[in-house]
Amino acid sequence: MYIQKVDPNRESFGDYSLKDAVLTIGGITVDLEAEQEDQEVIITFSDHNGMIHRGMMPCCRYVAEVIIPPRRYELIEVENTSINEDDGEEKEMDEEPGRHTENVPVSLDIDSVVLKLWPEENGLEEAATAEGENNAE
Repeated sequence: MYIQKVDPNRESFGDYSLKDAVLTIGGITVDLEAEQEDQEVIITFSDHNGMIHRGMMPCCRYVAEVIIPPRRYELIEVENTSINEDDGEEKEMDEEPGRHTENVPVSLDIDSVVLKLWPEENGLEEAATAEGENNAE
């Protein structure tokens, strides 16, 4: 996962953890692979009075944004069969027995996911305090 800090000059960003394809931010767990679609997916996280929420709520500040790239597919060859795999009985086929290709989804490449982090408010306050101390000198 590529981590992008929106303001890299700040030091305090929210906590997150990643285990396999499951991302946790502020107690909210997101299965990145399950969220992936055929188009790019953007999931935002916001903070309202110290509570992290999925999505952007009015009067909230950004905490993080996850950008999941579109699902990719791979063409693979499969064997045509006249057996219905559900019940084992023969079924009518439009195609003759043999081989054909199918689009099969490829597993999510975690390295292609982007996590944007916004600084915590206490980090903004600390930076403002530090700047004020520097100006007083």
